[in-house]
Amino acid sequence: MRQTNIALHWLCLVMLCSSTRVLSFVARSAAKKAPHNLVTQSTRASQKLVRPFVSSTSALQVGGVDEEELLSGYKRPTVNWYPGHIAKAERQLSETLKAVDVVVEVRDARACKATSHEKVAEWCAGRPRIVVLTHVDAIPKLSIVSWKRSYETFGAGKWDGEVNTQVVNQAIQNQKQRSKYSENASKKNKNQAISPVENVLFVDAKNGQGIHALHRAIHKAGAHVQERRSRRGLKDRALRVGMIGYPNVGKSALINRILGKKRARTANVPGVTRSLQWIRVRADDSKTSRKKEFELLDSPGVIPAKMIDQSDAVLLAAINCIGNAAYDNQAVAAYLFEWLKALHVMGKGAVAAPDFLTKCEERYGFNPLDDDHKELTGEDMVLYIADTMCKGNAEDASRKMLQDFRGGRLGSICLQLAPRTEEDNGQLKVKLGTDRRSREDEERSWEEDRFARAEAAIETAQRKGLELPPMIQEQANEDSSKKEEEVGKGLFDGW
Repeated sequence: MRQTNIALHWLCLVMLCSSTRVLSFVARSAAKKAPHNLVTQSTRASQKLVRPFVSSTSALQVGGVDEEELLSGYKRPTVNWYPGHIAKAERQLSETLKAVDVVVEVRDARACKATSHEKVAEWCAGRPRIVVLTHVDAIPKLSIVSWKRSYETFGAGKWDGEVNTQVVNQAIQNQKQRSKYSENASKKNKNQAISPVENVLFVDAKNGQGIHALHRAIHKAGAHVQERRSRRGLKDRALRVGMIGYPNVGKSALINRILGKKRARTANVPGVTRSLQWIRVRADDSKTSRKKEFELLDSPGVIPAKMIDQSDAVLLAAINCIGNAAYDNQAVAAYLFEWLKALHVMGKGAVAAPDFLTKCEERYGFNPLDDDHKELTGEDMVLYIADTMCKGNAEDASRKMLQDFRGGRLGSICLQLAPRTEEDNGQLKVKLGTDRRSREDEERSWEEDRFARAEAAIETAQRKGLELPPMIQEQANEDSSKKEEEVGKGLFDGW
């Protein structure tokens, strides 16, 4: 008898799996015949069965995976990229930066908060730091103004990572020694003493905008070195400048622009620079004075071994700071377009992505905010573009979307908004308010609250001895008896 029950159980599981495959096949067949003006519910259901990692984009918010995925037993693959050459470079960099006079931290202006490394304050340890934001030509001018205002108010090092006590004490000692020889030494709070940010510059390495300002900022930040040597009767020496940042943020391109010739190898892919190298920069060809010279340390891009904030991780993948083998193109493209749509829903489109809606309509044939397409989520946009332009191939559609964004064909875009308060944690929070499952969760919670209030009212009426209408009383009794009967009842009882 027991063997018969086991065989029946297995038979039911096989039938259930086969029915799921049939439903998926039927949904995909119906999607091909459906009109392209709107992605239907059956299309979304079939694509979720085939590609579960392209589910709702809200799960990529800070904190990782949502409750629905945890209950289903499926965990979304996280975006992490930490190859061997970066691990080796990080170990060497922490030692080499101890001999550096000035640190230049390079960030991508398209994602200012996501490209700020959490260990920069620890590596600098009291040395003057200059923050340079590249790809200025790819973001709107209003975004530049808002980020400049934010950095002037809070400082570019406000949200640096935690530093241990030993590094803090060492940084304070270095800061005191530096203050003896420089009037520009930062004397602000304790956090600024750990890694003082001397200047924040927005630089366009492609066109050379801001290069002369960077020269002046480096010599000004390293003036204490020459002053200390002159007081000791020593000759001037070239400043040692370390250049650090995430992969593919433009460090090597910035060095080539400073040199005026192509010395460092560059490419629009992460991981091109794989070792540390020193490059000498001269102010003139006379070689008579070393006061205006400095040596640049070109380093490989460094990235955290584990990225806790998966929202930042996906944005890094969108701006091509992570190797393409570490993420899924469809998931990143869906999240990117959902993010851009949310910026316009928040009313920040003019600041962050002023041309996105018009470019989207020109290139893909739909406006994400019009009446016919305002319900589309990021994954729906991927499927819509796949159906209309890529013969139903969602992978080709996602690659096209990412290439259009990275190539500037969607207009100037700044993905992250400048913070307004200290509680913003480096950026103004973007709410993905068009998520379908979030609305379903709200409706479900509202129904649960309504039933809870009804049960509380019935219990209160019974406790006070009030007579309830027969229909309500009978329904309450039926519900209670039904719950008692179903306790411990299995799925296959009665077979």
